[in-house]
Amino acid sequence: MGSYISEPPLPLPPPNPDLIAPLPPKDVLLSLRTGKVRPLGGVKILSGINKQARQGPVQLAKAGLAGDERQFPPHRSPDNALFQYDPRHYAYWRSALPPGRAHLCKVGAFGENLSMAHLSEDNVCVGDTFRLGPDALVQVTMPRQPCFKLNHRFEYRPMSRLTQSTGYTGWYYRVLEEGCIQEGDEMVLVERLNPAWSIARMQHFTYTEPDNMRACAEIVRLTGLSQLFLDLFQKRLSTGGGVEDMGGRLNGDTAVLWRSYRLVQKKPLTQRVQKFVFAAEEDPVDDLDDADDLQFGRFPHVRLKFGRPGDDGDAQYTRAYSVVAGDMRSFELGIAKDDHSRGGSLFLHDEFAVGDVLKVAKGHSAPRSTTKGGSSVQEPPQAGIRKHVFVVGGIGVTAFIGEIRALAAAAEGGEVAGSATAAEVEVHYAVRSRREAAYLSLLPPERTTVYAKSDGQRLDVEKVIPPLPKDALHPDVMVYCCGPTPLLEACRERCERLGYPRSHTHFEEFGGAATGTGDPFEAEIKSTGRQLQVPREKSLLQVLNEAGFEIEASCNVGNCGTCMVDYCRGEVVHKGVALDEEQKRDTMLSCVSRGKGRVVIDC
Repeated sequence: MGSYISEPPLPLPPPNPDLIAPLPPKDVLLSLRTGKVRPLGGVKILSGINKQARQGPVQLAKAGLAGDERQFPPHRSPDNALFQYDPRHYAYWRSALPPGRAHLCKVGAFGENLSMAHLSEDNVCVGDTFRLGPDALVQVTMPRQPCFKLNHRFEYRPMSRLTQSTGYTGWYYRVLEEGCIQEGDEMVLVERLNPAWSIARMQHFTYTEPDNMRACAEIVRLTGLSQLFLDLFQKRLSTGGGVEDMGGRLNGDTAVLWRSYRLVQKKPLTQRVQKFVFAAEEDPVDDLDDADDLQFGRFPHVRLKFGRPGDDGDAQYTRAYSVVAGDMRSFELGIAKDDHSRGGSLFLHDEFAVGDVLKVAKGHSAPRSTTKGGSSVQEPPQAGIRKHVFVVGGIGVTAFIGEIRALAAAAEGGEVAGSATAAEVEVHYAVRSRREAAYLSLLPPERTTVYAKSDGQRLDVEKVIPPLPKDALHPDVMVYCCGPTPLLEACRERCERLGYPRSHTHFEEFGGAATGTGDPFEAEIKSTGRQLQVPREKSLLQVLNEAGFEIEASCNVGNCGTCMVDYCRGEVVHKGVALDEEQKRDTMLSCVSRGKGRVVIDC
């Protein structure tokens, strides 16, 4: 996942590099990894950091390994052809990072291509030339400069700065002679040009003593140094010790923060639904650039991490729930005890008690509310809409309570999108029985029809979703649906048959709707042309991993975004809540979303 928590960095001293680096022993390639540029889980940031292990020979060219991609243009330089990271550092990260991050601290987490047992920042020098395998010859060019994407990768705001301060950064190579390499190949030092300039010592004068002009003068004369570092130190010399701003590289943009919330109220609403009210442990306004970010937008939801930590220290469950009311200081959720629960709703209902604490991140939402007169109000609905039809089943009602109430209030006032004519609002609410109609009291009674299965009543989407006028230049009906899979599929099919544009439908997934199973389809891998059949009973994620792609995943129910893959052609039925509308244009959640017929993906 690509969001992070906000604890302060650990105060660690920089390394104390030796003046003359020790010679490294002959080493063996333990892991060889390549990866595609993909969004980091849950956020709109592209990165090539997610790399998978490669078996068998892989061609190493001047530009890098076959099949390996780098998103940031400067990283595509021949000076960045290969990245190596010392796997012994992961033991430190598992102990140093906050709880719940241990599962992230494993080989490959820093996006390394090469992993070996003995090479480290202390015994590798700038300009060192190594024979890698029988044919390839590579040369060390520079330390890695940690960037903000590590903050997202490890879900920890100070990670890039902490990586820089510890010196556990890894280093880059250029390729002098091309060849094929594979796991098990030997790595042997052939030539050492700069024995006084280990990677650790380079880091010391890059970050700890950046204004040491004597060191800068030596560094710019190093044979084999990358062009990036040569330019950096020449600029420091020309400015008399002026040091570049590192904030943009280390901080980047701001992603979703995981904050601690305490359960302050838990109350049964029906036999299956309970009301949960959470309050922030610390005022979230301290982390916000804009006070309006305290408010939720339309169709809001939050992501929760909770449950007993596993062996890796991570929370047992990650789930997303619609927000009934409130803001980021305190909010209410209505959570049903799912008959087919994977454990999340059972834990919250049966074990999570008032006073317990969990982690919460603000989820995606439609355009957010605006502030007028110091209070938050909903954005006005689309202009020209004559009727809003809500089709909800069970706990799916929570997805639209705020929208229904705002529209009903606007209709009562006769003002919708600046028009003097009030739009109609219809709510069609399917439940097992009227006693299980949670939040019915919050819905406008004169606009709400309840369909109770216990009374023999059935919600027929053919009757409640109206056809569009044939002579209408612009559709004037908006359809909203949230509920179990059969209800969602029936609504989608009805809207598609009637010609509703996507801009005039809004579907929310929950519970059994996000299982990853469904109609069979075919997925073609763009880079290889390989075709994979995804049967009805398996998710795309399962099929990809069975085929050896090693796609990372976390929640497996469409909440976290870790399993995103790119899709290039074809039609995708998106499920889950981790992607916003922009991300859905070219990515899909492999754990729950499915193609129609045939899709082309890249991973």
